[in-house]
Amino acid sequence: MEKTEHPPLTVERLLQLPVFRGAKVMAGHAGINKEIYYMTSMEMPDLTGFLRPNELIITTGYSVRNEPALISRLLDEMHQTGCSAIGIKTRKVIQEIPQEALYKSELYGIPLFDIPLENSFIDMTHAVIDQILNRQAFMLREVREVNQQFTNLVLNRRTTELVVLIGHLLSCEVAVLKENGEIESCTSHFQAAEVLVKRAVQVGSRIMGHIAITRELKEQDRFEQMCLDHAVTVLAIEFTIRQSQQLQREREQESFMVELFSGSSHQEDLLRYRAKQLGISLRAFYYVVIVRITDKTGQDLSRQEEQHTLLYNHFLQKINKPGMNTRKGVVINDSMIVLCSSVHQEVEKQREDAEALLRELLSHEEELVADVQLTVGIGGARQMLVEVPASSMEAHRALSIGQHTLPKQRIVHFYEVLVEDLLLDAAGHPVLQMLTSILIEPIVTYDKEYGTELVATLSAFLKSGGNTKRVAEELFIHRNSVLYRLERIGEILQIDVNDPEVRFRLDVAMRVWKTKGVDVQSIQ
Repeated sequence: MEKTEHPPLTVERLLQLPVFRGAKVMAGHAGINKEIYYMTSMEMPDLTGFLRPNELIITTGYSVRNEPALISRLLDEMHQTGCSAIGIKTRKVIQEIPQEALYKSELYGIPLFDIPLENSFIDMTHAVIDQILNRQAFMLREVREVNQQFTNLVLNRRTTELVVLIGHLLSCEVAVLKENGEIESCTSHFQAAEVLVKRAVQVGSRIMGHIAITRELKEQDRFEQMCLDHAVTVLAIEFTIRQSQQLQREREQESFMVELFSGSSHQEDLLRYRAKQLGISLRAFYYVVIVRITDKTGQDLSRQEEQHTLLYNHFLQKINKPGMNTRKGVVINDSMIVLCSSVHQEVEKQREDAEALLRELLSHEEELVADVQLTVGIGGARQMLVEVPASSMEAHRALSIGQHTLPKQRIVHFYEVLVEDLLLDAAGHPVLQMLTSILIEPIVTYDKEYGTELVATLSAFLKSGGNTKRVAEELFIHRNSVLYRLERIGEILQIDVNDPEVRFRLDVAMRVWKTKGVDVQSIQ
């Protein structure tokens, strides 16, 4: 984006200035288009450490009059630094430039030109500095205008237009990439395979994304370099704004979820309005899934809490990621409570969704979950948001009861423990205590005394509806062993386990006995 009234000051344009009239390039013609940013008048033999990129050196050669070969060393330094050109008044002190210096000038593409004796160094310096300052002032005005356009586009959240403008200024295809490398927006003909340069967009110590361009900018592309630098800066502002908005949204979602699960709000219309504003999907049914982490290693409590906190944060990032609106989670009292919205209310469908959720949470987390296990409780589906607290309570009860009655299941729906839940409400009733003391405790005592597994066998028998084949498969024993154990249970209890009425009482007694360890107060 160059303006003809202030083109770059190249070596070629320099030699066209009136004060350089009569100057002649002796070698290094290939660098005639190098741009000049700085100028130095050299009258000391060594400029090591003082040279700058794109610098013009002019000299009378006085400092090297006794050793002209030093010009070659100076050209080496200029090449390493990236200087633009050198002008020497060859007929004032040095009568002839050494051939080695001319060779290196040609080799490095650094123009070496002869300055006529009558040309004044002061006039030349003023003219060059004037050109450089005018050029810099022009570029600063242009960059300021560009930066203003960039800033306006960012503040008005028009990232796509910003990308198009960057592409126009840099004369190439451009894309803004997300943190994971996905293309967020790009110019119309952008191809990932054609990317030559990627610039990181960093906020603090975190890289939030990249600008990818299909052009490699050269040293002389100062304006384009400045435009790219400003683009990176304003995109960092854009990403900061997004991050701030996302954090604010997450805090508002968390506050809403805590309020929703607590049941403190009883206005359905207001709850639905807030949910919609926060991007939470409103569908036909709502239910709650609670995920709890339990430790398998017996490590100390502080280490457990640290690991659980880390895991819950990982899980929340997956559940609450942008675009995932059918599930939103929050961690409350060492459990992750997830609000799910669905078009289905069937228990099996809820279970399938919970299994999919578990797979998603555990994917790529093998090291983190090696020492823990996840258990899930599911509450019943509701049609109204004000009823979500009831589903949440059911999920809590499913987890707590299932831990004792269905210890091998990692996913328990409340409907699977409805009877146990009812019996817990009558916990301590004399009739229930009598049933367990008559029908369960004698075989528990027998198991402890003789090392048998009669309780496990009876539990599997009752759960299978009296199917001894299924009991044998579940316990990995022969069917005859199952029949023998059932016969022994009948002898100990003085009952017929195949009698329907007896089996019903056994089932009730077994359920009561299994729920003995449930903390009733914690699930009220």
